[in-house]
Amino acid sequence: MCVCGVLVQGGVSAHAEADSELGAVLSLTSGRSVVVEVKNGKVQSEVGRNADSSTYFSLASVSKTLTATLVLKLAEQKKINLESSIETYLPEIFPPSTTDALGVQPVWAFLNHATGMASHNFKAVSAGKTSYQEYAELAATLTPSSQVGKYLYSNDNYVLLTLLIEKVTKLKFESAAWRMVWQPLGVPGGYLNTTTHATQVLGGSGAWMSSARDIAVLFNALNPQTPGKKILSAPWLQKMHEVRYSSEYRNGLRYLKGRWGHTGSLSRARTAVVVGNGGTIYVVLSQGATPESSDKLFNGLAAIDSRRKEK
Repeated sequence: MCVCGVLVQGGVSAHAEADSELGAVLSLTSGRSVVVEVKNGKVQSEVGRNADSSTYFSLASVSKTLTATLVLKLAEQKKINLESSIETYLPEIFPPSTTDALGVQPVWAFLNHATGMASHNFKAVSAGKTSYQEYAELAATLTPSSQVGKYLYSNDNYVLLTLLIEKVTKLKFESAAWRMVWQPLGVPGGYLNTTTHATQVLGGSGAWMSSARDIAVLFNALNPQTPGKKILSAPWLQKMHEVRYSSEYRNGLRYLKGRWGHTGSLSRARTAVVVGNGGTIYVVLSQGATPESSDKLFNGLAAIDSRRKEK
């Protein structure tokens, strides 16, 4: 196993210089950053700037994969029905339903960003909301702005799923994540960040903090093609990867460039996870507001995997 050294200000280790591919992705970022390659649960290589594979970062929207995993686990346990409307589980925050109301849409639609809802987290902050519970309550009063059933990425969907998880489990989101995901996987997993105006309203839609190593463990647990501990049974892993509404977003997983994973951007945080065709997992976490789009990081990681496959 080759573990590349950590890049620090003022110097580059010989190991990191040798791994130019991960270093090229790191160079796309600014501030504190790390790029990690993991296979079969072991770190194969890592390069970082004032960080390593155990350093905690904001996951931004990669948090949604964790949230989707919790929802699917509850469905597997028959505690919720994904075909049921979300107001079935959150009747106290939805107004009386009409045929075009948000509350009548099935849980599947929220998992897949198919509710027609835009993101209103900035509206929640400007309106003085200070928790993800308050943001969810605001979202429940709004009307879909796009065609229902059509893919439209929205934090509203996943902040409502955060509340659903808490209602069904009778646990805070952080506790549910620990008991249902991180503890079974045997890793610390991280925590929910509620210390800033931006994060305190996001909940499971974008406020989770974790390390590259722990996130790689989660994504391996969601890969039907690799060995190791899994969070969901084989049939439910298959359901997670199935196309329900849009081929580019499947139940908390983004599909791009022939690979799957997730991306995230929040304030100065930029994140991306790519699961390669051979099961290798690539993670980049950064706190520096570069690049403008985290898709550039995803594409860089996907390109590494493509080159590795060709060798």
